[in-house]
Amino acid sequence: MKVINKLARSFIADNEIARADALMRFLSRVSIKLGVGKHVYVVGGAVRNFILKKPIKDIDVVIDSIALGRGRDSDWFAKQVMKNIPAKTTLTTNQYDVAIITVKSDWFLDDVNLKGEVIEIANARKESYGGGGGKGYKPSDIEPATIEVDTIRREFTFNTLLWRLMDLTKGPEKAEIIDLTGCGLRDLNNREMRCPKDPDVVFSDDPTRILRAIKFVAKYGFTIPPDLFKSIQKNAHLMKRAPWEAIAKLLVKNVLEEPTARKSLKLMKKLGILDVLAEMVQEQKPFASYLSKQLRNKEVQILLDLMDLGLKVKSPISFLDKKQQLRLRQLTVPMPTEDATEFLELLIKPPINSKGLIDEFNLQGRDRGSVVSIARSLMLERPELAHNPKRLLNEVRGVLKATLGKRAMVSALKLFKNG
Repeated sequence: MKVINKLARSFIADNEIARADALMRFLSRVSIKLGVGKHVYVVGGAVRNFILKKPIKDIDVVIDSIALGRGRDSDWFAKQVMKNIPAKTTLTTNQYDVAIITVKSDWFLDDVNLKGEVIEIANARKESYGGGGGKGYKPSDIEPATIEVDTIRREFTFNTLLWRLMDLTKGPEKAEIIDLTGCGLRDLNNREMRCPKDPDVVFSDDPTRILRAIKFVAKYGFTIPPDLFKSIQKNAHLMKRAPWEAIAKLLVKNVLEEPTARKSLKLMKKLGILDVLAEMVQEQKPFASYLSKQLRNKEVQILLDLMDLGLKVKSPISFLDKKQQLRLRQLTVPMPTEDATEFLELLIKPPINSKGLIDEFNLQGRDRGSVVSIARSLMLERPELAHNPKRLLNEVRGVLKATLGKRAMVSALKLFKNG
């Protein structure tokens, strides 16, 4: 199974590389034909991932409408691109004047089918986050700007790197990488996360960037230098200003769904991020509810880490006390992930006929719930019982007999003394 998954991942990665290469060559040809290739760029993640030898998933195109002038902006360029695509396409524009082209039908380019491809074309811009409600998440004022100004507004220096479209006719291997900040390539090669301007401003403008920082540490192995570390600690509380949906999405996608989730959670604890998220869980019920749903299928060790690190959101292990959680960790650490997940599922719903035992011992009130509690305690004490329902049933029966017998004896002694 692991070999098949590895081959599948390799195929997907190769397909992503081929799609990105074909699309960038196409956009380059269109820009040169229109005479604008010098002032239209591919920026950010595509350049970063190319240098890191990672698959390029998204191609963000930025057009310097100030340099081009005469109404040549993102909408104009998008429409010109669509004219050159021999397939059905749609065009939408969001509130930030980002033109979004979606390819709706088959489009074979360099033997690659680009059906479903989404091309985002933005204007170079400057933005402010003042607004009537103060800083918090999305920019309140946006204006066209030069590519140099647009570069500085980005969160990390390694995301400021550019390719000119005119240089991509033969693919990214032959294109010059433009580093307007003078430190993007250096920071990328050193795997250091730095901001192109004051990090306090960067995180105050958009607090979701704090969770993006965790993503780059986990996914790409970046380090957080001391000044950035202190800035994240200082500004972590500002995540409360952002919509909980944005925080939740980044938390699940960039942290909990990554193989490095456990490592990321420990880093988030050091940075004070988990403490803020714990407050959000207490203060915002929709946020807590969403996380609870997302945790249903997460690995046992991640669930235990969340509890240990103070994020007490309702999860599949919430029914266990501290001692039981510790025992569950001891049992599941050496297990393969699949076995640990199966054991937790059996612990949640023990493989015994609870109703039969309730009827057999005529259990009433709270005593009815003791059947499952006893089964769980026995399974934690002797995990082999989880896969031996008959023996587990007999063990639970024995505990019930002893418990009820002891209770009857205590009642008899009380009657004797009172008599």
